Order: sequence, then C-alpha cells, then structure tokens
Amino acid sequence: MILDESAYSRSFEPIIYSWDRYIIAFGGRGSSKTDSFYLKYLLALFEPYYFKLAYVNKEKANIRDQQYAGFKRVAKRIGLYDKLRFFDGDYRIINPANGNSLIPKGMDDPEKTKGLDDITAIWWDEINKGTLEDFNSLNALLRSPQAKYLQFAISFNPVSETHWLRDYFFDKTDAYKLNENFVGSALLHHSTYKDNEFIDQEAYYATLLQNAQGNTNRMLV
Repeated sequence: MILDESAYSRSFEPIIYSWDRYIIAFGGRGSSKTDSFYLKYLLALFEPYYFKLAYVNKEKANIRDQQYAGFKRVAKRIGLYDKLRFFDGDYRIINPANGNSLIPKGMDDPEKTKGLDDITAIWWDEINKGTLEDFNSLNALLRSPQAKYLQFAISFNPVSETHWLRDYFFDKTDAYKLNENFVGSALLHHSTYKDNEFIDQEAYYATLLQNAQGNTNRMLV
C-alpha cells in the first residue's frame, strides 16, 4: 500500500519501511514509536506476500487494553478498520482478502510458544519486562520458509546499565551504538518526544518536568 507521509512522524520512516532482521527501537515516552509499529504492521497485512506477525506482551491479560486496542485505534485513524477482521475473543487481527494476520501472545502463558507456527515477524513492545530467555525462545521460532523476510522488532523505554537489553544489543561503551554482533542485521532507532510531530512538544515537555518532580535521573530518561 502507498502511505501518505502525513500519517506518521518522519523520523520513524526507517522503522515503517524496514525489512531488517532486527529492529531495536528505544526512547522516552511520547515519542510515538509504538504507534509507528501499529502502523507498520497494519500495512503489512495488505502486502501481496504471506505475512504473519506475533505481537507480544509479557502479561497476556494486558494484550486487550494495550496492543490490541492500539491496533484498532490506528486502523480507524488511517481508514483500514472496515477492511480487517478484529476478533475480540482472542485478539487476532486478520485481513480476509489474503489471510495475513496479527496473532497475540502473552509470555506468562505456560504454553507461550503454542500456536506460533509459520510466523514471519515478531514485535514485542516493552520487552524490558521480559527476559533474555524469553527473547531467545521466540527468536528461534522465526524460520518460516513462506516468509518474504523474517523480522524481530523490539521497543522499550530507556533501561538501566545493568539490564540484559543493554548488555545484549548495545556496545559496551556506547549506549547509542549496536553491539558488533548485530551490526549489519539490525536497525537501531532512538527517539524522544521531539520526534513526535503530532503533539504540542513544549506542553508535553512541561508535563515531563512536572512528572519528574526534580528527580534528575527521571528527567534524563
């Protein structure tokens, strides 16, 4: 599908059009990074090739009010809602014209990898709530021979220096560079509220300062 540039903040264009094996998107609240993933994967449902995304939450109970609700909201905003089927019982989203689908998965489910056959992409928002073991178990499932491309996207707010995400994906000395193991196979994208063209940035900055209540580390985050 052809996407009007007014539908997204321009700094997120690399994410929306990425076919990289990994997408590592991190940044502060209000940046609109999560909405960019909603948009990206809703559009993927209309591609002429097979596409099946697992969208992941650490807690299955949060899927309905977080990602599923977000996909609905963005689909309505860009005029795709009536072209898709939204299953309020199990939170699947399917394009009936070609069978492409978005499948939810909670990582607190004892059978957390069941039903994830032939997936071509995974997106885990707030992956900082998960573990490296969770990531590896999901990553091993990305092997479908039907895939036009395979992709594991992760998005999260800033994490501490001791978090496994920092050690696994990033350079040991620079938190804004990729670990050498991912150079060439991953898109690294950092964003702040200044990358969101759809909010009053000055007003939002004032809100962030108010919420920080003088806590220097919280203000930096």
